Amino acid sequence: MTKALLDTNIIIHRENNRVSNESIGHLFYWLDKLKYSKLIHPLTIKEIKKYEHSETQEILDVKLQSYEELKTLISPDKDFLNKLSEYDKTENDRIDTCLLFEVYCGTVNIFITEDKRLINKAKLLKIENKVFSINQFLLKVTAENPALIKYKMLSVETTYFGHVDINSNFFDTFRRDYKEFNEWFKSKSSEEAYICKDDKQNILGFLYLKTEDKNENYSNIEPVFTNKKRLKVGTFKVESTGFRLGERFIKIIFDNAIQYKVDEIYVTLFENRTELEVLVDLLKKWGFYRYGIKKTQNGNEAVFVKDMNTYYTNKSIKENFPNILYNNQKFILPISHQYHTTLLPDSKLNTENKIDFLSKIPHRYALQKVYISWASENNIHDGDIILFYRMGESNTNKRYSSVITTIGIVDKIISNFRDKNEYLNNCQNRTVFTNTELNAFWDRNRYNLKILKFIFVKSLSKRLTLDYLWDKEIIQYPNGPRPFTRISDEQFDKILRDSNTDIKFS
Repeated sequence: MTKALLDTNIIIHRENNRVSNESIGHLFYWLDKLKYSKLIHPLTIKEIKKYEHSETQEILDVKLQSYEELKTLISPDKDFLNKLSEYDKTENDRIDTCLLFEVYCGTVNIFITEDKRLINKAKLLKIENKVFSINQFLLKVTAENPALIKYKMLSVETTYFGHVDINSNFFDTFRRDYKEFNEWFKSKSSEEAYICKDDKQNILGFLYLKTEDKNENYSNIEPVFTNKKRLKVGTFKVESTGFRLGERFIKIIFDNAIQYKVDEIYVTLFENRTELEVLVDLLKKWGFYRYGIKKTQNGNEAVFVKDMNTYYTNKSIKENFPNILYNNQKFILPISHQYHTTLLPDSKLNTENKIDFLSKIPHRYALQKVYISWASENNIHDGDIILFYRMGESNTNKRYSSVITTIGIVDKIISNFRDKNEYLNNCQNRTVFTNTELNAFWDRNRYNLKILKFIFVKSLSKRLTLDYLWDKEIIQYPNGPRPFTRISDEQFDKILRDSNTDIKFS
């Protein structure tokens, strides 16, 4: 049986009468489903008993009995302690080190924690593949065990506030942080928000957006905002499920920002909330930076801002997105019809059957996706622009069934992998291929394999056929485009014009 050691913060979240991290339910669902042995360290038990609980010590003791206490303890040796000496300053740090040593020695198979310092220690010890946050663990197990997912996710859709159950546990954290939340929520009854539910109608994600003009009063924000048109992310919460729903909501935020031609996006939240750490990390990855604070009757909130008008050359492609540089290489990249729509569901053809957009497949959520190739072209760089070309089915006239559907931007090219694990880890939850197919690619083409991590930008408003590419001499008749077919700026511009597609370039 696989042994999972659980950190103190995991136990506290699970046994707390007031739910403070709703991902806990998903975590323990998978631990039970995969028959993991749930271990707890004696030092964790000692630490938990120091907490003040409204319940009696007797009830707490009963709850702790549901975990298996780690019996065979190993004290960290001098060499191990030396590796972490710069981290271990307090008694809690030393307790953390004892827990990590059990992983390091192989007493337990994995360790689950929400403590970032512990995760950083694991990287230093080169055991990061055995130490997981809740979200990292959920991503891992849902990728490895897709058939075990019992519920069917529904797509993100718009709804009126008045149609949402305000008493749902999903909103408990908002009620805790904002005394006026229920009254505010009711006042928005005729306004729209984005929502995602599972098939049992449990809310998994909620997003409310509001545009603000240059005359908005920002006197409670320090430093005070200058006069700009902004998109305010008023209410944003996504439950960790092992999928990439958060990225889907980020894409919705960016699409609205582009549509309403705002100068900035901003969001305010309380930083000292464990359950918000994943959301803060997500925002930072996509280019939001900490601007200042907002003073409210509930306390000071951190203000995070995303600039929509400037491309920063010292930042990554992902951090700049959706700001895109025009002056980069441009390619056409073919993709087989059987993989096209599951990788790029926004670009589904009208002739295809309706699909459940999110379903139970993580890469459909992802804004950053993976394309795998062993083509000889190696002159591809971060920021290059890709036009995805869906190859028609074999029983159709490919002159008309093969079409350009999608624009993407290269985020990163990875090749020359150290080993199979590095290759597989870079594909996780972002590719259409199963683990069996990924392993087969490795066995056949390991020396030529490259992973193209790309960001989905937009679907073409009008699909352009292979016949169009021949007619405009973009592709030479009677061939179709080969992998990474290079096109000129003029050809790219013509494709945008003739497909009625508008892209915002920096």
